[in-house]
Amino acid sequence: MWPKSTAAIFGGCLVSISIMLNLNYILPTAVDTRLFIGLLCAFPLWITMMVWCYVSEGGLQAWKRCGSVLLVSIGINAIFVLG
Repeated sequence: MWPKSTAAIFGGCLVSISIMLNLNYILPTAVDTRLFIGLLCAFPLWITMMVWCYVSEGGLQAWKRCGSVLLVSIGINAIFVLG
């Protein structure tokens, strides 16, 4: 249970932050509106990732799930930053 909890808490938080950064680059609104939308969406996204980790059969599978989503999101962030 502890490996899944660790993946859910830390991995889910990193995924949530990274996806909110993607959303921040995509939205064509003012900065304060983007931050507000990020605040509203980040917590439900984190909870979704936590549930997805807890449904896993073990800690390794939970970390693989978080890691795969995180790598895709970091790749998209890198495209926005470098492009």
